[in-house]
Amino acid sequence: MINRSQAIAFVQANGNPCELARLAFLTEGKRPFAAIVAEFAASQRADGGWVPFWADISSVDATCYQLTQLEQLGLAADEPVVARALAFLHQRQRADGSWEEETAVADQAPPWAKPGDLAAMLYLTANCGFWLAVLGHSEASLAVTAHLLRQHLAADGSLPSFLHTHWLAAALWLSLGEREPVTAVLRYLTTHLDKLSANNLTWLLTALQATGQPIDHPFIPQARAKLAGLQLENGRWLSDDAMERDVHVTLEALRVFTPT
Repeated sequence: MINRSQAIAFVQANGNPCELARLAFLTEGKRPFAAIVAEFAASQRADGGWVPFWADISSVDATCYQLTQLEQLGLAADEPVVARALAFLHQRQRADGSWEEETAVADQAPPWAKPGDLAAMLYLTANCGFWLAVLGHSEASLAVTAHLLRQHLAADGSLPSFLHTHWLAAALWLSLGEREPVTAVLRYLTTHLDKLSANNLTWLLTALQATGQPIDHPFIPQARAKLAGLQLENGRWLSDDAMERDVHVTLEALRVFTPT
């Protein structure tokens, strides 16, 4: 059992306006103020994408990150800023169902976004496919994406990519009703549970939760139990990054433990 009131108090004391708006939606179902939505729209490029920290391009990875914020504010696919982002991702999908960043920035891109790298391609493909699936895009355009990811799934449930690629791919497959690869991936993740931080666990569990699909696998209660045990006395969960990211992780943990 988590200390929910302490977690909420931590976010209230340390959150920025966007994070406080996410908390208000999570706890009260309140729509964010227009000024919050306007900030996202102002930073969105004309093509619907957002700029990453590492290059002046419209990035599929950065756009997925912004969709995370928008979805946690309670904004749906018919919200103009969300609709433009989804259209951008759809436009950037390649014929084989994959996504990559622009090849021109290969030398600048971090490992998880590097064009021409298999691990990065699988991560971006799982991430983009996940958001298009969760926010109600046509299943037909995602079938080829799901198939491409399955082609890289090993017998032990692993993908030749980062750990987070696994749960994003699992969430995509779950959204599309493909249970067999989901089970394989969760079996693989069970063997890595000891490596998963609060950051990992909240991302993993909120991704599966966002699909709206029930899932019965022993890994899920194990992951939830580990996450609950990582809460600190002041109510927060630690980020793998800077301390200011603790609020984001704490918000996602609150979402995990909020009844749907």
